[in-house]
Amino acid sequence: MAMIFEKPIILEGEEGNVVLIYGEHIIGNITKENADLSIERIDKNVFNSSEFESIININEIFEYEFEPENDSHIMFEVRNADSITYKTIDFKDSETTKKAEKSISEKFKQLGFKREEKQISAISAAVIPGSVVAFVAVMGGIFTWYAKYLETRVITRTRIIKWYVYIFEKIAELVGFYPFLIITIVLTVCGLLWMFKRMANPPIKISAVK
Repeated sequence: MAMIFEKPIILEGEEGNVVLIYGEHIIGNITKENADLSIERIDKNVFNSSEFESIININEIFEYEFEPENDSHIMFEVRNADSITYKTIDFKDSETTKKAEKSISEKFKQLGFKREEKQISAISAAVIPGSVVAFVAVMGGIFTWYAKYLETRVITRTRIIKWYVYIFEKIAELVGFYPFLIITIVLTVCGLLWMFKRMANPPIKISAVK
């Protein structure tokens, strides 16, 4: 049976590692030495996919998507008889990610994928930064409230607490609640600016669906 990718494609990944696209697999976050060894094993038909943490069987991919101007990764929707999962393959930067997608797009087209490139809506562009802002605001509010509470609490008995709670309480008792409040406000404002920027100029998203 002919392989999907008959020639190996090696691209730069994160932290000096590489991404290998060869045969029926996309393998992320491996060393160049392991990539060369994997090519040899695939050629000899002794390749064992269970040895890798970040690996995708191309035959199980249903969809992939990424934002070419922002993302240094491609997210794949993987479907098999048991489940539907989402796996991310990370690259060195957004330019390498675009190069990777260009390397696979023609072959994926032959496999029946329909590629689409479009600008997402302002609402969709706001989802990720909006979620980050909400998380920061809620967690920052909790930390600020607890730091404020520590200023007025009266300890009436010995408590057993986790080590990280103990460290937080000592820091809060030392600096007060204002630093937590200021940090929360600054991060929230930065997040809102990020969100409004994305909404004003929604990014392009490339996707391909089988």
